[in-house]
Amino acid sequence: MVTTTGTTFDAHALTSLPEAAGVIAELRARAFEEFGTFTLPSQETEEWRYTDVSNLVFDHTPFTPGGTAATLDDVPASVLEAAGAVGDRGGLQIQHNGEVMTTHLAPELVAKGVRFGDLDAAAVEHPDLVEAHLHSLVPTSRTIFTALHGAFRTGGTFLYVPPDVQVELPIQTITYLDAEGGAVFPHTLLIADRGSEVTFIDRYVSPNLSRALSDAAVELILQDGAHVRYIGLQEWGDGVQHLGVQRARLGRDATLRSLGVAFGGSLARAEVEVELVGDGSATELLGVYFGAGDQHVDHRSIQLHQGSRSSSDLLYKGAMRDASSAISTGTVIIDHDAHECDAYQTNRNILLSERAKAMSVPNLEILTDDPTRCGHAASVGPVSEDELFYLQSRGIPRDEARRLIVFGFFNEVIDRVDLPEIRESLSRSIEAELEREA
Repeated sequence: MVTTTGTTFDAHALTSLPEAAGVIAELRARAFEEFGTFTLPSQETEEWRYTDVSNLVFDHTPFTPGGTAATLDDVPASVLEAAGAVGDRGGLQIQHNGEVMTTHLAPELVAKGVRFGDLDAAAVEHPDLVEAHLHSLVPTSRTIFTALHGAFRTGGTFLYVPPDVQVELPIQTITYLDAEGGAVFPHTLLIADRGSEVTFIDRYVSPNLSRALSDAAVELILQDGAHVRYIGLQEWGDGVQHLGVQRARLGRDATLRSLGVAFGGSLARAEVEVELVGDGSATELLGVYFGAGDQHVDHRSIQLHQGSRSSSDLLYKGAMRDASSAISTGTVIIDHDAHECDAYQTNRNILLSERAKAMSVPNLEILTDDPTRCGHAASVGPVSEDELFYLQSRGIPRDEARRLIVFGFFNEVIDRVDLPEIRESLSRSIEAELEREA
């Protein structure tokens, strides 16, 4: 079946995108051909068993202009209001629909060789870096969604940190979608050269829409000794179907601390994968999600240990209310030549209504004979009546007791987030979800 028949993502739409040059033009053409060879994934396959996308119709508007702004003062008030309070930043980029509006990077970071901005512009200004790494971790041939992404992506973020440069303040990109029936393809390509250090925040936000599509990709390349904190905040409004892939490759002694937050979208699927290639590499993968209405949240993770003495720790926690559902599938792989590794994955879910559902599917593939530690834990259940009784017996009203228990449930993750503004933002979001329930 050729999926480009009867879709708005056709050859005419491809030629109507903003002009691309060099490697981007070649990539678009190849990805579009790949898109035409795919069909939508079936629930008969293991990867999509618990998530039904058979009714997804590719009839969105492929590209919606967002305008440009010379400075933040020129950004429309509606976009700035959606961005909310932004703390001190070493760099900030705002993408509105399919276009990057504005980018700012602190002059002292520019002087140190840090490069930050529009991914398409970077392909022209830094072709060696972009050509070597773009879609190296998330190939366009991976799925129908990555092919569509490669063919129709515009905008996106490029961040390069030179060797031994330490970026003290976070750098952030905000992608704002307000095109009814539109599609957006956020892409982050982050390259942390040897011995560098940086914190990057990716935020996706929109109002409630009748229907829209977010098809996202994140590629994190950490060279030897690099240290990266990556924070992905998915706060799409109702009606947005979000499908994202985040992959990272870690060199020797590199460390990645990742936080994924999923509070929005009618369908939210995130694939998070880390290749621990170098000896001594380490990653911490944290996740928080809160489902409401008939929202479906799907997380798939892979912790692939190829380097010896590498370590990984995954902790994802979610609360589901109304008729929402969640599925978390995690796989730890210890390769044949990886020795003295340390790997763990934990997924816990709390159900706030009788109609809510959650499921965890942990997997371990230990191909070596000497992992130091490798294990998993998972749980799904309602708020404990014993805990409620204990708090009520001490004079706390039932609704307040329930709120305290939910906050305590999430605190195990929140306490491990070392950016105060992100901790506070998470607490406010959880409070808002609980107030909506009330």
